[in-house]
Amino acid sequence: MRAAAVFAGLGMLTAFAGASDVHAEDTRTLAKFLSSCNGDWKTCRDNLHDYTYAASSQGMICMPKDLSMKEAVSQEFDWLRNVGAQKEEINSGNVEDAEWAAVSTLWPCANATNAQTAER
Repeated sequence: MRAAAVFAGLGMLTAFAGASDVHAEDTRTLAKFLSSCNGDWKTCRDNLHDYTYAASSQGMICMPKDLSMKEAVSQEFDWLRNVGAQKEEINSGNVEDAEWAAVSTLWPCANATNAQTAER
């Protein structure tokens, strides 16, 4: 599954990031992750950035060329918040699964000719 490859890539990123209440692997559910974002937006944003960057770098998602990583993180956060509020199974489910659902829904690779590889 593609999510497994993203998780493997993120494992290396998070190994260097240190412990924090906002890291997805520490919170388990989307609800807890989003709640922790209220207290520490920078760490939350960094987590979403790293996830999106890894998925894009590995060619698992295809972001539009004119979309900045900052805008992508904002769109991913909005998607997670909105879908989490509408669907309890997403909100109470694993945050990494929710992140994968967000990025793969927002930027599928159906039209790779208009896509970019992630740039930090």
